[in-house]
Amino acid sequence: MAIGIDPIQNHLDLGISDDVLLDMYRTMVLARRVDDRMWALNRQGRAPFVVSSSGHEASQVGTAAALDKRHDWALPYYRDVGVALTLGLTLEELFLGVFSKEADPNSGGRQMPNHWSHPGLRMFSHSSPIGTQFPHAVGIAYELSRRGDPGVTMVWGGEGSTSEGDFHEALNLAGTRRLPVVFVIENNQYAISVPLVHEVAGDLTERARGYGMHSEAVDGNDVLEVYRVASEAVSRARAGGGPSFIECKTYRHYAHTSEDDDKYRPVEEIELWRKRDPIGNLRQYLIESRLLDQDSEVAVDTEAVETVSAAVKAAEASPDPTDPLAFVYAKPIENQDPVGAVAVEPPGDEMNMVTAINRALHEIMAAIPETLFFGEDVADPKGGVFKHAVGLSNAFGADRCFNTPLAESSIVGAAIGMGAAGARPIAEIQFADYIHPAFDQIVSEAARLHYRSGGGWNCPIVIRTPYGGGVHGALYHSQSVEAFYAHVPGLKVVIPSTPADAKGLLWSAVEDPDPVLVLEPKKLYRLGKGPVPAGPHRVPIGVAALRRTGRDLTIIAYGAMAYLAVEASDRLAEEGIGAEVLDLRTLRPLDWVSVEAAVKRTSKVLIVHEDNEFGGFGAEVSAQIAEKTFEWLDAPVRRYASPEVPAFPYSSSLEDQVYPSVEGIMNRARLLAEY
Repeated sequence: MAIGIDPIQNHLDLGISDDVLLDMYRTMVLARRVDDRMWALNRQGRAPFVVSSSGHEASQVGTAAALDKRHDWALPYYRDVGVALTLGLTLEELFLGVFSKEADPNSGGRQMPNHWSHPGLRMFSHSSPIGTQFPHAVGIAYELSRRGDPGVTMVWGGEGSTSEGDFHEALNLAGTRRLPVVFVIENNQYAISVPLVHEVAGDLTERARGYGMHSEAVDGNDVLEVYRVASEAVSRARAGGGPSFIECKTYRHYAHTSEDDDKYRPVEEIELWRKRDPIGNLRQYLIESRLLDQDSEVAVDTEAVETVSAAVKAAEASPDPTDPLAFVYAKPIENQDPVGAVAVEPPGDEMNMVTAINRALHEIMAAIPETLFFGEDVADPKGGVFKHAVGLSNAFGADRCFNTPLAESSIVGAAIGMGAAGARPIAEIQFADYIHPAFDQIVSEAARLHYRSGGGWNCPIVIRTPYGGGVHGALYHSQSVEAFYAHVPGLKVVIPSTPADAKGLLWSAVEDPDPVLVLEPKKLYRLGKGPVPAGPHRVPIGVAALRRTGRDLTIIAYGAMAYLAVEASDRLAEEGIGAEVLDLRTLRPLDWVSVEAAVKRTSKVLIVHEDNEFGGFGAEVSAQIAEKTFEWLDAPVRRYASPEVPAFPYSSSLEDQVYPSVEGIMNRARLLAEY
């Protein structure tokens, strides 16, 4: 199915010169030879895993060629060899990824091949979970638009990714904000083995139109038609016309990956699509246009084979990576000085925690113009369901403090993209109970970004959320989620127990280059009061606070339980029991130095938290104490936490029976002191 010379389809009518068109042809041939060589390396046992791209060349090169390399951003997915080559990734860089070498700019050998990442080319890091890249693209586009950057963001995926929630959340957010982003779907008719009829109900382009954007389907094997649609979409976005959606209908010639047996597709179907080969289509057009003869065709192919061979040789000889622990954090933190004195309350006006958070947000956004604050119901006049964001959008504008759709995954995913583009986003999840839809974005994307890109990208985002019980919030407004996230390397988790710490930890979180989850205990929003310094006030991440001193035992706690532990300690002192209180403040990274010092001071430890005891964060602290300081212990480590209920029940009579109390802390402390 040759393209033919159609005046509408003529490359000159599309603004493509003869030389540029020939370059597009060379890139498509090169992408095919790369794919062929990767399969050969796999069969030889030299490349353990490869992803097929043959058949997609026109969809990839035609769309990528529409971008301006000076300004635009790209988020290709794992099949996009043609996109990566068009945008400037060198062959050697590509094969460094195939051989998982130290110099691989994509990940330094940490990810599978074809997980593209190149900060110098504004090619944002891609991962294996399907569809997670779409909210990142929207976040990048938002930040470009907000600061008046002329850049456009283009993001690619297969048709299988259009069934993921992240895809729909991203299109909705892009549509509501009229953002300069182009969504490209390479519809190759199969999601691994699942045919299109079992993947997509209805029509993809009609779906996208439902999100208020220009949407168009195109023959993905016709590079000129693909380029026409893509260049119009890019121009539309750059002119302020909002997002566009392009469905490129194409076909992959080979198996999904080297791990796929590909027995599910009819041979006749494969042969039919190969007759529509995008390279053959363009070759025929070039011949008919007298831009390619037999000798030059052979020369292009020979050059591609030779350059691929040279790149393979150079990449395979490159050193292997050696340090699997490098790049987990952009800013590793390990406290070196044990807490040796009572944490002194700083001078300042007395206020509750909500007021301190509001004060901190106003001061941070005034001092750091890159900061953005967004989430559900946070803009004025509402100012957040707890009123912590009151005045922010009025003071700093609707582009820096704004409401989002009710879609937690896209809130966090967009924040990741904003951070990549230079912003300092503070994303709010209205209640920790509803953070779970964003688990993939937090764990698979934010926490792993710096590591998986070999240090190429930071993820300077803050995720704020109220958590915990004691407020009659019932099963879905009382959950303690800290153990899920403290388990994750690459993520930092902080929990304040005083208004001053709520402000100080928020300041430190915004200035940290790593993703920080700030869990704020709802019970203390208005219960806990104390002095809060004016102006910049920073509490270091990874450093615990000794709230009370004592010689008989140590109570280790955090959040609302640290607040209750202080009250219990004061009352125990009246009975002659000296219970020191170590407020962790940061769960990840754990301030082990301070924990160890506390164990050595008192030799008895009670760990208190409101989450379930089984698998709670206290279990990790207890295990480390037992493993590292066993010889210092005069009694078994004790824990006091909630029993095995899904969350705190709504009824006061029920909640009071399971929520840890001051009396409960005191009773267990007495028993431990007497041991």
